[in-house]
Amino acid sequence: MKAIEVMREAEIPAAPDQVWAVVSDAARAGDWFDFADRTEVVSGEGVGQVRTQYGHWGRRQSEVDQKLTEYEPGRVLAWKHVAERIDGKPAPKFAARTEFRIELAASEGTATTVRLRSVQTPGGPVKGWLMRRIGTKDIERNMDRSLERLNGLLA
Repeated sequence: MKAIEVMREAEIPAAPDQVWAVVSDAARAGDWFDFADRTEVVSGEGVGQVRTQYGHWGRRQSEVDQKLTEYEPGRVLAWKHVAERIDGKPAPKFAARTEFRIELAASEGTATTVRLRSVQTPGGPVKGWLMRRIGTKDIERNMDRSLERLNGLLA
């Protein structure tokens, strides 16, 4: 099954180290990351760190257990979803695999290009169709809002 990739990027008027200080800090996720109300570190640091992200899926409470797969200070933060819950129960499994990546690159002056990338492997053809028709738009909106919020924090 072909993966579904969604990517958004924006130029943030702050140096990469300033942007990294926000995007890499789990405690700051609720300040800018539209997918999260809050994120807590469960264990570890760097690659292999386990986090739980708390948020909403519509009107319902969501939780996503994440494991960091890449951690390059000032450049890349990436994770995979290990488990997902809605209202405390296992979430419907649309994606067989979900990965999220934040990339930073220095731009002109003291700006930073921030790229958000989601890659999901559908759990089957029907789930893939639904994800492409409905889920992709939600991810795009959340990414756009995340970049706007990050810009607001650092501008």
